[in-house]
Amino acid sequence: MEIGKERAGAGARGEGLGMLTPEDARELGLGPEAPEPYPCPHCGKQLERRGINVGGRVLWVSHEPCGCPGEAEAARRQAALEAAEGEEKRRERLRKVDIGKRYFGATMDDPICAAFVESYAPREGMGLFIHGPVGTGKTYNASAVATTLALAGRGGVMTSALRILSDVQDTYSTGESAKRELDRYLSCEILVLDDLGKESASRWSVMTLFDIVNTRYESMLSTIYTSQYSLESLQERLSRAHETETAKAIVSRIRETCADVRLYGYDRRANPSARQAHIHQAPPARSGGELGRFGGSAT
Repeated sequence: MEIGKERAGAGARGEGLGMLTPEDARELGLGPEAPEPYPCPHCGKQLERRGINVGGRVLWVSHEPCGCPGEAEAARRQAALEAAEGEEKRRERLRKVDIGKRYFGATMDDPICAAFVESYAPREGMGLFIHGPVGTGKTYNASAVATTLALAGRGGVMTSALRILSDVQDTYSTGESAKRELDRYLSCEILVLDDLGKESASRWSVMTLFDIVNTRYESMLSTIYTSQYSLESLQERLSRAHETETAKAIVSRIRETCADVRLYGYDRRANPSARQAHIHQAPPARSGGELGRFGGSAT
């Protein structure tokens, strides 16, 4: 009996299947006997059955591999089908988060963004403020963060302040509820608010932005902002509507909850090779405080 057990284990290891051969089953005293060999549908070779031990009886569920070209081609097609199905599921998840198709394959190339993802915990309210000149990868890195978290099962929405304000304004003419329109952005687990500061300055727009920022701040929900402007410049820009105190309040909440990610380099859109150059150039000095907020270390 012990010899039979050793043989069964050796057979399983040898074929990588974790299954019993008919000979294994006989040596272990397990029944029923294996059915007739299975004919390969590609070349007709008779293939020995394979089974699993279920409560002291063998359930014959498979057969030995054939190794013929037809079987190899069938396996290749099946693997390609499964890969395509997996990619479609991945894309569907990203579409639900509203990540743009252009950024489906985005990968993080900033250490603070990577540290944020690695240490992310829901309901802690931490986020990122990603800023820098046009084309330096702000939306790209924010999309990469959102993609990684979405594929890990986290819920979120990627949008822009301009789009939110436009959608809310549209409700005034359609009769839809502005509150219902805003609620998606107020309550989602992770919000990526792209291109903050591009929206027109008016008392209504600044107060609506404050409502979004403050509600998420009080609910300790993570928000990732991108902007062409530093926080100081963003405050000046939002103050154009003469809502200076509201602008200060928005920036204060962003500063408290977000690590500052300053991106440098060339405009990647103007120069397609700039992204690779950006990755390999020496990174600017990072403050230990920014990386340390997520358990990282300065580089």
